[in-house]
Amino acid sequence: SVTKEYDFIYICLKQDEKKETCEDWATYNKNWELAQKCLKVMCERHKLRGLLVGRSDCKLPGICHQLMDTTNMLEYSKMLETYKKAKFLFVPNRADASPRVITEALLTDLPILVNENILGGWKYVNEHTGEFFNDENDVGQAVEKLIAGMEKKQYNPRDYYVKNYSVENSGKKLKEFLYKHWGNEINIPEDQVDYISPEFSKKDFKTCKSSVL
Repeated sequence: SVTKEYDFIYICLKQDEKKETCEDWATYNKNWELAQKCLKVMCERHKLRGLLVGRSDCKLPGICHQLMDTTNMLEYSKMLETYKKAKFLFVPNRADASPRVITEALLTDLPILVNENILGGWKYVNEHTGEFFNDENDVGQAVEKLIAGMEKKQYNPRDYYVKNYSVENSGKKLKEFLYKHWGNEINIPEDQVDYISPEFSKKDFKTCKSSVL
């Protein structure tokens, strides 16, 4: 029911938002240098509207300052709501070990446009979830492919993630791994365990279900 205000969302939080500099460790981690080149293509060639989260006082390339809104770091609950205002997530990150924004976007049912050279998180990109790109030279082609796929309703990111990962499905893989290597050190019989997950409150917990049978 949330209106789509943006074509894409790009999350590039500063290491310290109190500092005016736009160059920091997070800049490298989120690949801000490549992002600016790609954003220029997305704004000037494709006229896409975007939201940049985390760098409200940073200069945007080309005409992006006319087509993009910026904000500082958002509270987590508001950040989750903000995903819903976009059509896809832009992830130019390279030196990043599977950023959480990818899985958050997928569970919000957003397709993802991801740097193929990212250190981790590439496993979530496939024909069901989104597209890869390498740099500013092919990001335009990837954007066109992504938009065409979205118009054809090709992607089903949330369903794919729930069916292949999520607490229960990932927990079954973790259970298999742990019992395979350390089964003789676990004091609960394997047939009495459905899945294993990191400790967190399970009060009223219900596993996610896919809408695709």
